[in-house]
Amino acid sequence: MKFVDNLLELYDKHFEEKDHLSIFTKSVVEQLDKEDLLHVLADCNKEELSDLVTLFVLEELERRNRKVIPLYKQTEPITQSVKTRYKL
Repeated sequence: MKFVDNLLELYDKHFEEKDHLSIFTKSVVEQLDKEDLLHVLADCNKEELSDLVTLFVLEELERRNRKVIPLYKQTEPITQSVKTRYKL
């Protein structure tokens, strides 16, 4: 995803460690308006959009405390793996 590549490149220019990547990412995304966000989505291919929507829906379902049947075998909950991956 072009947006992710650009964001990571920008982050790497300003920080040496990945400790603050989640805070940096949230800050950048929060500054985008609806038109900017739609532009990011428009630049995604179908697979990227599918992954993004799937992750969002699974996270939202978990937040609402609904049981989710995983589409693939996973050893820890989606939310925990995302938090671990992005140090949230």
